[in-house]
Amino acid sequence: MEEPKQDAVSGTPEIFAPVFPEKPPFSASKMEKILALCMYPVAYFYLRAHWNADAGSAWTYYLLLAVFACAFCSMAVLLCRPEKTPWESWVWLGSAGVILAAKLLGRGQVWGDVYPALFVHVFAVYWVLSRSGRLLEGRSGHLLPLDALDGFVIFPFRHFFLRIRSAAACFPRHEKGKPSAAPGAAVLIVLAVLAAFGLLCAAAELLSAADDRFSSLVSGALAWLQSLLDEAVLARILFSLPVGAYLFGLLAGTARENPDALRARGEKTAGSLAAMRRIPNLVWTLALAVFAALYFIFFWIQGTYLFGAFSRTLPEGFTVAEYARQGFFELCRVMALNLALLWLVTRSSSVPPRQNRPVLILSTVLLAESMLLAVVALSKLALYISCFGFTPLRLQSTWLACVLLCACACALYSLWTGRRSMRAWMVFGAVTLALLHLY
Repeated sequence: MEEPKQDAVSGTPEIFAPVFPEKPPFSASKMEKILALCMYPVAYFYLRAHWNADAGSAWTYYLLLAVFACAFCSMAVLLCRPEKTPWESWVWLGSAGVILAAKLLGRGQVWGDVYPALFVHVFAVYWVLSRSGRLLEGRSGHLLPLDALDGFVIFPFRHFFLRIRSAAACFPRHEKGKPSAAPGAAVLIVLAVLAAFGLLCAAAELLSAADDRFSSLVSGALAWLQSLLDEAVLARILFSLPVGAYLFGLLAGTARENPDALRARGEKTAGSLAAMRRIPNLVWTLALAVFAALYFIFFWIQGTYLFGAFSRTLPEGFTVAEYARQGFFELCRVMALNLALLWLVTRSSSVPPRQNRPVLILSTVLLAESMLLAVVALSKLALYISCFGFTPLRLQSTWLACVLLCACACALYSLWTGRRSMRAWMVFGAVTLALLHLY
């Protein structure tokens, strides 16, 4: 170990303090400064659209939401201009646009008036992540839950104070090594505005005393301003501040995230999932065999009942409505359970399923049985709809069964080819969900 050096004159050892790198000062781009100021009225407009939304018509609410969506997307495009536009980002933006257009055209009765607004928000946030290239894998994939956590929680709150810092950067500030003005430029600006406002009020008062017609005009303007600055307006202004901070944190904060660091985090997460591969293949082989046998027995016992819709023959004692409704959602839950089981098998098996023939065959059988359950559920709905017509709930049920069927098909494709199909399934779900609003 090197001993500390001694001073040549005093003979005392020299002590060297550790040098820490200086944190670079905050700087905001010109676009961030402009959009930070623009976000204040935009956030107020957004909050105003949701404030007492139940009191107004749904059409008015979606009109205001569509106007806000145009402003929001324009800001995101301006901030993400340097980034290449991925093709899938058009899917999420187009899905949100179709839903808004359908509601404005008086369509979209399948999901009512509440769920479409939720879908628009989900598509908009995910579009920001996709358009800016800040998805963990660079594209949609199996890390979807973590991407959603980034978009809805981590990025907006990590950059929650970015708007006020960007807005403050619009004003000149004291630089190190240069003399600063006595009260500061920002204080002078505020004082100048207050002085000008005071003089304006004095001039208006004098002109009102000189002319009665102008006095009535000023009185009407003051009454209008007073009606605007009521308690509700002040409350909306107050609540719009954190809302705007969240929205700007989502837009500008996401654009400030380092894509390489996000890719590294995605790879680290994928590596952590790979570390789960510790379950012996024999365990999953036996488990899959039990599941496959259970469904085979179920089909054998209930075959006549399950496949009656194909031949349009009902079990004895059942009406069409009873036959169609009974067991539908249970079948959908079973399909979801099978997909969850397959995810566990593919992520925790000590040997990948494609390299283990028994697990591969049994997983294929499980997915085939799941697809058969989806077909049975759809046959029940088809019989129900052919007899009684479409209703919103029947269309929702049909969409759910089709999405689960597509999930099984995509899982089967990935199982045998080793290629990723999560994005294809997400695109199918988003596009069909948006198109369903046209009914």
